[in-house]
Amino acid sequence: MKKLSTLIISLIILSATATAQVVTERCFHLDKVQFLQQKQDFWRSHVLYSTSARSMSMMAGGYYNLTELNYGFGLKIKTTPFSHHLAGITTVNGWRFGGGLALGLGVGYLQYNEGWLFPLYGDARYYMGKQRVKFFVMGAGGTLFDFKNSTEKFRTFVNPGAGLTVPLAKNFQLSFTAGLMTQWINIFDRRDSFIDMKLGLLFGK
Repeated sequence: MKKLSTLIISLIILSATATAQVVTERCFHLDKVQFLQQKQDFWRSHVLYSTSARSMSMMAGGYYNLTELNYGFGLKIKTTPFSHHLAGITTVNGWRFGGGLALGLGVGYLQYNEGWLFPLYGDARYYMGKQRVKFFVMGAGGTLFDFKNSTEKFRTFVNPGAGLTVPLAKNFQLSFTAGLMTQWINIFDRRDSFIDMKLGLLFGK
């Protein structure tokens, strides 16, 4: 009888130990699953709400188009033709490289106080940082065609500046630029300068 009691007690102890191990293993497995789910949820939230730039194809390089509305007001001499103010639209098509450099060719239409000119120019920009709102420096330069006086006057210009871009959608960004535009008539005959501002839409694949 005593041996039987001892055997029964031993079986009960073994059964309880085995049950405890199973429960412990199950709890550890559930804790691990919950931890992994929380980790995934954290990284999803980080990617969704982080201010870091998303990995977009245009950031790695590709074609881009920048169409801008232009406005500028003259500095110093404002009484001569094409010196008081300007307003118009320009568009640049080019290639945006992965390192932040963008090179393009632009055309447009600019209305001045006493006529209009058609710019044909090169445009270079350098975008800085990895944040979503990007700052950039730019420089443009080329020829201003005056078809009414094409045989009499040759106009050139340069336009350095700086600005920022704000994402609107995956491949669209709002662009704002401020700079100094200087134009020459027949190289050395006359120089006119403007503070110019541009608001545009940047599209890149």
